[in-house]
Order: sequence, then structure tokens, then C-alpha cells
Amino acid sequence: MLNLRMDFKLAGFLLYALLTFLWMTDISAVVSLKNVNEQSRYVAENFAKELLHVASEELGVNKLQAYYDTLKYIETTKNGHLIVEQLSETLEQKFRERLAALDKLAKILHQSYNSESTAEIENCCDLTTETHEEDTRFRSKVNVKKFCLQVSPDSPNPKNITLLHNSVLRQMIANLESIPSLKWQYFGDENGVSTTFPSTLKQDCNVYDPRYRPWYVVASTPLPKNIVVVLDTSSSMKAKHGNETVLDLAKLAAKTVLGTLSPSDKVAFISFAAEVEIPLGKSYASHCFSDHLADAVPSNIAYLNSHIDEREAYGSTFYTDALEKAFMFLKNSENGGTRDKVILFLTDGIPTDSKQMVMNTIQQRNEELNNGVMIITYGLGAAAQKEGREILTSMANQDGTLYGVPPRGQVRKGQYIEIQNPDELRTKMALYYALFFDSRTKHSPKVSVPYLDAWGLGLITTVSLPIVINGQLKGVVGLDLTMIDLLEDVLYLQKGELSYAFIIDDRGRAVLHPLLPSPLDVFEDPILINITDIERGADFEQVYTSMTKGSAGTKDLTAVRTFSKGEWSLEGRVTKTFSATYYWKPIEVIGYSLCLVLTKDFKQIDLASLVSSGDDFLYHRLDLIERNSDLCRYYNTSSLRSGRSTVKFAAEAFTDPSRYLDTEETAGRVRHYTKFMNDRIGFVPNPGFKSDIRNNVIATRQAEKYWPSFHRLDSGIQHWIPWRYIGTYNGVFRRIPGGMNHKLYSPSMRPW
Repeated sequence: MLNLRMDFKLAGFLLYALLTFLWMTDISAVVSLKNVNEQSRYVAENFAKELLHVASEELGVNKLQAYYDTLKYIETTKNGHLIVEQLSETLEQKFRERLAALDKLAKILHQSYNSESTAEIENCCDLTTETHEEDTRFRSKVNVKKFCLQVSPDSPNPKNITLLHNSVLRQMIANLESIPSLKWQYFGDENGVSTTFPSTLKQDCNVYDPRYRPWYVVASTPLPKNIVVVLDTSSSMKAKHGNETVLDLAKLAAKTVLGTLSPSDKVAFISFAAEVEIPLGKSYASHCFSDHLADAVPSNIAYLNSHIDEREAYGSTFYTDALEKAFMFLKNSENGGTRDKVILFLTDGIPTDSKQMVMNTIQQRNEELNNGVMIITYGLGAAAQKEGREILTSMANQDGTLYGVPPRGQVRKGQYIEIQNPDELRTKMALYYALFFDSRTKHSPKVSVPYLDAWGLGLITTVSLPIVINGQLKGVVGLDLTMIDLLEDVLYLQKGELSYAFIIDDRGRAVLHPLLPSPLDVFEDPILINITDIERGADFEQVYTSMTKGSAGTKDLTAVRTFSKGEWSLEGRVTKTFSATYYWKPIEVIGYSLCLVLTKDFKQIDLASLVSSGDDFLYHRLDLIERNSDLCRYYNTSSLRSGRSTVKFAAEAFTDPSRYLDTEETAGRVRHYTKFMNDRIGFVPNPGFKSDIRNNVIATRQAEKYWPSFHRLDSGIQHWIPWRYIGTYNGVFRRIPGGMNHKLYSPSMRPW
């Protein structure tokens, strides 16, 4: 027996149905009741009866359940060890293939970097799209036979750019042909020039610089960073430079620095004049900004950017308190890991307080941190003159001999950077990380934390490698990969109602989990959550510790599964507790860890083979089927006038979900679907469906026998039922009257 769950769609809100019911109800019977509680109970009980009546008569749930009970099923006992082993091997293989593509591209760049270019390279900002075609893989018009370049407005030498050799283009083309799900491939160089494949028209030409992007910084300086940005907001920063103040340019520079950081970094911001100002933070987590470094995740960076925007210039220039606060942030955030620690100190004035006190503060506070902090100072205006240059150089070298504070012990010397032209401030400050580059480091591919793609591809990650020639960093090569492509085997794993899987990174952050939005349904940069904030079952800490150490294991636990009651957070949730077994295994090549949670004695139930009736399948892509005379407008959508049902397949119905999502459906493809679903003798080859899909299509066809052929304009609650539909766990969705659905729609992902 298979427990059947179905649903119907109420037009507008459920309130409409309640009002209709009340209109049909004998109000006098309600009013005659003694009190409000009895009246409410009477309405609720009778409304529930009406909804059950609708479910039975309008949806035919009882009849369909009886039909499903007559079908034969195949029960399969699943081996959790084997499943997690197979999944991890699949994920490892996917990552290895894509890392191999990156490695091939990096080798070609090494070999050909100084060779004269033979490729035809257009500027991405001046393209005409006549030779470009819409490609669903990239959600834009592209030319998959060419690459294009764009030059940053901050390029130090825009008239002498290095053009990539044609062999690089050939390798990019070969990569895409061998792995069609690859997204953008690109190379950014130290001159601020980026080359992108496939060629496409860019819209960010006046702001984009690859050197300011996290993928570039992480690849060239792989150690995570603890960074404090200290910004002078004294009165002198009001000075005008063109149409802006010096403070405006300094704030832009500070925000650009924040934009270079990845979520593996930690950051704080301090502004100072006569007093020190720090972000107050949010009431529930103020310590994340006011006395500890904050993780450089998108939400925290956005908050710090808004705080920087609000800074105004006033008062004098006291260095010491700002430095005290900067070292406090670094000390409070010590966790024993290997990280680069740096203070970026920008000022246009000499200190109002004692220079000796400034140097004493640096010496004493850095000794408390084992002299592990580097200081980079930026001076403009008075700070770029002799007196300012001396104190800022002493601070960067951590040598206060000029002021009676000789150095003690070995320190990490920084650098004093003089800013004669305030327009250069953004570039010089944003390239702070160049001081951490070490040509002796053996570089390996770096994988970014997932982020929202600007082209509409959902969550993506970038894998990148630095190109170092003769000890000099020439640039960074990168590939973009969608998380749906990488993790589809886990996301669409058919596990039953309560069982599920999740993935974490090496810091314990959830990369994939049923409680997080699907990688395709994300519309802003993700909030990175530690898995312990989601997995709250008893004794999960042991699983967490093992996973973050890169170990494999199995443990029986009491699991807690949470389900949303609706599409909005205020609609509430349902929580179910059950006995489960956790199986986990590391994905070593990428530093992730996979965990499968199966209910005790989990069995997968699939329909046994069914025979098609031969001619009743109708796909939802009505625009690709020659039935236009049967179309009408219904609730502002295209629907079938005849009232027939249509079937839509979700991505999980296919053996290669990402290929389905990346490939434009054609009339020929729809004809193949139709022939396969209507085939009675097994003659038509499978166009890519999982083995149990056809049986579910045949079974759900029975619903049409119990559903009205079209919308009835009866009085009563029936008037408010525009669609009836049935969805299966493996991605089959049938509705009446038939009509088109969005390609990303998946019944198993919906709250109902």
C-alpha cells in the first residue's frame, strides 16, 4: 500500500473558501450558540468537513488511494554505507574532472603567456551581439567560439595589455565540449585585464577589476586573513578632490577592501578622529562587530558597508585609541589557526597624541599576539609629508627608534604606501594582499564559498589557480561551476519522506541541507549557517566533530526533521522526531563532507512495471505542440480548452538533472518524450528519464477519471478551485486543466 497525498489549489487565499462556506452556512445556527468558543468550534468543525468533502469529491482522493492500493510495488532495502560511498565517489569524480579542466587551462597559460597572440579578441564592453546566440547554460547571449576581454578603469597600464594566445581559447572550447555543464572560464591579470569565455556583452565595464574579487585574492594568497580596516575621519578628510571629498574616496577604498574578502576571512572596521567609532552591530549579535572580528560573509559585509557610508568627517586625529581597538579585535578573535593578521591604517594627518605613545601601543599589543600582526599604512595630505611619512613608516616597520621606542624581537614588517593622488587610493589600498604573496608557496586549486551568480545561474562556486612565472604573479585563472551541477546527485536523491542528506564545508558550514533554499531557488547571496544551528538532534556533536576532521563514520541518533507549513515563514512549521542512522564520508578533493540520514530499516518503495494505454500522454510545453486551436486563457495562463491534463517533469525525474536544466527543450525533444511515454512494447529508447518515471506517469493518469474535466462555475467552494493536481516524490507533476509550468518547478520541493 502506498499512502497517497494530493492537493488542490485555492484561488487567492484560503480566506475566500472560508467566506464561501460561511455564506452557505446557516448563520442563525451559529449565533444561537452560547459563546464565542462554541461558535468558533462549530465553524471550524464544519469548515473542516467541507474541505474533506472537497478532497473526496473534487480530488477523488479516496478513489485514487483505492486504485494505488491495487497496484504492485517493489520494496528495496537500502544500504546506507553503500549509498554514501557511491555518492561520495560520484562527487569526487565530478570535482576531479572540473579541477582537471582548470589544470589544463593553467598549463596552457603557463606555456603560452608570453607568446604573441594569434586569437581574435574583442572587447566585452563593445560587442555587437549579431554573432552571439542565446544559450540556456549561461542565461545570456554568448559566442562559444570566442573569448573577449575587458580592461579595468584602475588598470596601471591600459595601453600595454597582454593578449592571450589562441591555444588558451582552444583549451577553453575543449573544456566546454568535454564538460558541457561548465560555466564561465576566465583569466584575470595583474594589469587589471580579464579575459572571459565564452564571449558575452558585459555591463560592469566601469567598475569591474579581477584583482578586487575574492576568487583572485584567495588563489594568490591562500591563507585566510584576520583584517582590521582603520579609517581616519578627522575634519581634514572633508577636503575636496574634484567633485568628491577625500573621505568619499577613502570610504570607497575601504569598501573595496571588504569586497576582496571571502567568508573564510574575518574583518573589523574602525573609524577614528578625536574618538573611535565602531559598528554597534545588531542587538542579538553585537559582539560580532563591536569587540570581535566578524566572518566576512555577504550579510556582514553589507552591514559594514552601510556603516562606512554613514561616516562623517569631524575633529582631530588621535592614533592611539584606534590602534588599541584594532589590536583588541585581533586578540579577541585568536583561535589558534594559521591566519594572516593585518591592520590597514589610512590617514591624512599626523597624530594629535604622542608619537611615542603610538609606537609603545603597537609594540606592547603586538607582543601579546606573538608579533604576528602586519601593519600597512596609507598616507595622503599631511600624512604624505615628511613628519607624517616618518611616523607612518615607523608604524609599518614597527620600529619606533625615532621616538625612543626601539624594536624588541622579530616582527612582520609591513609597508608605508604614499598616496599623492587620492584617485589612486582605491587601487593601492585594495591590493594590500600583494604583501602576502609568496612565490615559494605550492599553490593548489582554491574553491570559493558558494555565492549568487549575477547572470541568473543560481548558486555557483569558483575554482581558481594563480599563474606564477619566474616567481612573479601574472594573474589568476578560474572556472565557474553551478552548485546544482556539482551536487545534483545529493539534492535529487530519492530517500523517502523523512530521510535526507546534507553537505558541509571544512569549517562546518552547511553547503546543502533540506532546510536551506535549493541552489536554484536562491535570489540573494546565501547566509552561511553552521550545521549545528540546523541539526539539533541529540548527540549530533559527535557526528559534527568527526565530519569537520575529515573522518568517515556511522552513528544511530534521534533525528529531528522540520517541514514548512507553507511558502511564508509566518505560516509555521511541523517537526517530526524519528530514529535514524547517520552515515558520513569526506569528499577529500574539495574539503567537503557528505552525510546521509536514513530512517531505521529504511526501504525504498517503487511502482512495479505498468503498461501505457498508448496515446494519452500530453506534455506541458503546449507552445511546442501543434494544438494551438485547443488553447485558451485561464487565470492568466495558457490552458487547454478541452480540459485534458498535462504532465510536467521536474529536474529530479532525469538521470542528468543539470543537463535538463541547461538544455532548451525543442519540439523534437517533446515528441521523443511523448513517444516514450506512450510506447506499449518498449521500442522507443529512453530520452533520459530515471527508471521509475514512466510508471508514475501511467499511474497518475488515473486521476483524470475522478477529476472534473474543466473548471465548474457552480456556487459554493467548487467555484474557488481553478486547478487540481497530483505530484510524485520523483518529480512527476500532472494537473488539470493542462497548462505550462516553469521549468524549475518541482512538486517535491513545494510545501504542499
